[in-house]
Parts: sequence; C-alpha cells; structure tokens
Amino acid sequence: MSATRISCHINVRRAAVYRALLDARAVAKWKVPDETTEPALRGEMTITLADRDGGTDLLAVHERLPPGVSPADNEVGCEMALAKLAALVETGWHVGGYGAKGH
Repeated sequence: MSATRISCHINVRRAAVYRALLDARAVAKWKVPDETTEPALRGEMTITLADRDGGTDLLAVHERLPPGVSPADNEVGCEMALAKLAALVETGWHVGGYGAKGH
C-alpha cells in the first residue's frame, strides 16, 4: 500500500483551521464531493498543524491507500480539499458561521 503527503500554508491561526477540520458543516464545504464513506477504501489520514508566520502549516499524510486508488489521483483530491479548506477559513469562516479572520 502507498501513501500521499501534502503540505500547505493557510493564512489563519491554527485554532481556526483546527475547528474547520472538526466541524461537520465546515467539512461538508471543503471535502472532496465524491469522497468515499466505505471504510475499506479510506485508508488512514493524519493531519499535523503548526504555527508559522502568523498562519498555519498543515501536513496531511494519507497512508494505507487501498489497491486501485492511484496515489496521483489521491494527491490531486487531497490538494483540492486543502485548497477549499484554506479558502473557507481565510474568508473568515468560524464555527457557527463567518466572522473575524482566524479569531
């Protein structure tokens, strides 16, 4: 089985990114639309957040990709999801709606 590693910098505080990773309404906005809910096809995802330059460095490692899932396709899907996550929180989203950026 293979793995995908994707990193990005998001221009909001770590707490805002963390909340958007956990809030079901936020996840519905940034996840890849055709993401599977089948446990056998999901693999394992680890996300690490670190403060940097007033924002957040995010590292996503998707391990144990199941046979038949192309690492290249998985990488593109992860990049799309993280770009949507960044756009969501950088426009001021917070739990319960929108507000001050990263606060």
